Amino acid sequence: MVRRVLAVTTERRTYLCVAYVLLRLPLFFGFLAVGGFLLRPIGTFLFRAGPLTVWTPLLIVAAAVAAWGVVVIERAVASRWYGLQLAPLAPERPQHRSLAQQAADLITNPVTWKSLAYTFVEALVGFPFALLVLAGLALGVLGTVTLAGTSVLGVLFALLGAPPVDPFLSLRTLAGAILCFGILLITMYVARWATPLQLRFVRAMLGISQTELALKAAQAEAATEHARAEVADRSRRDLVLNVSHELRNPLATIRAHVETLRDNENVEQSEAERQRYLEVLNRETDRLSGLVDELLTLASADTGRLELDMAMVDASAVATEVHDAMAPLALRERRIRIICRKEGAVSVRADRRRLVQVLMNLVRNAITHTPEGGLVAIEVTTVDSGIVEVAVSDTGPGIEPNEVDKIFERFYRSDESRSRATGGFGLGLAISREMVTAMGGSIRVGSSSGQGSRFVVTLARA
Repeated sequence: MVRRVLAVTTERRTYLCVAYVLLRLPLFFGFLAVGGFLLRPIGTFLFRAGPLTVWTPLLIVAAAVAAWGVVVIERAVASRWYGLQLAPLAPERPQHRSLAQQAADLITNPVTWKSLAYTFVEALVGFPFALLVLAGLALGVLGTVTLAGTSVLGVLFALLGAPPVDPFLSLRTLAGAILCFGILLITMYVARWATPLQLRFVRAMLGISQTELALKAAQAEAATEHARAEVADRSRRDLVLNVSHELRNPLATIRAHVETLRDNENVEQSEAERQRYLEVLNRETDRLSGLVDELLTLASADTGRLELDMAMVDASAVATEVHDAMAPLALRERRIRIICRKEGAVSVRADRRRLVQVLMNLVRNAITHTPEGGLVAIEVTTVDSGIVEVAVSDTGPGIEPNEVDKIFERFYRSDESRSRATGGFGLGLAISREMVTAMGGSIRVGSSSGQGSRFVVTLARA
């Protein structure tokens, strides 16, 4: 029983609790010192100049800053010494807010007023309690040592034959030493009992409540969803406008040629003219069909239903296939040479059909933007044991810095006249990015004006 009672004097937690309680003293001595330093000259000025002066808000701000310093130190100590999980002082706010907005946030934040209340309660209760604990420790330690020493000296004097002393003196001093030691034990137990209450008070006052935190999180999520919905709605409107714009030209061409073919009564048409009109109709119909296919692909990617047949794919074989399909056409029509550099068989995890489509889009795009007599290169390289890069580069004019971040946007054309002349809708790069992302890879572009462009597809090695 005695050992259990005395165990409090040997436990580290006891001295940690005592130190935490006594922390009130330097904090509030400093707070009072700062307050006294400010209050005396300012109070004198206020008394002479009247209660409402320019110093009044300065006094309030100084007191609030001092109180906030107490709060910050209290939170830091509770967190580091005891591992107390504390809620933030305020919910997350958007960055780059004005001073007026920050001031409004501070005033409307309940934790601001709870922190001031905390400081007030600590000044009225915590500070006097810390003084009592300090007094109990001082009385217990000094009284125990002094009275115990006096009792021992009385016994020694009696044994050495010193002049007779009061026989009850040693007993009284011994009893006093025991009493002081009891006060020391009680003080330690009180400190250990008070510390958990203090930590609960800190958790309740120096942080937003869990309910408010959940509410703010829900509000932030709702705001994010609202912003995402607005972006999606704007994207849908832009899509409708862009699709309408893209459909107008081929439909107008088809209508004009159909009307010409039907006008057999007034205009005599040769077979060659009819054949030419039919070829135009066929070409424009193919363009419309291609646009529909591309839109369906993007819609599938947006809804996460893009069909993939993931397997081990030889990236070098895919590069060779694209090269063999596009090289003769590029050389014949634009005198552009396509070369293919690869490292034997390099397996990646991908959908072969989609990967071929991605490279076809990139090569077509490179051919379109490379002047006649230029060069397009397809390269397959192993970056490390887990990454493979498939790159398509050209010797074209490159991409302007302000356009690099836009080229993957839907319906974006860096050169409107050239893209329309070649039948492009500005969807090839957007579709390529969606496909590569769906296959677990990434696509990036490196380019500078006048230096050509290099598109790099990164895939996981199988």
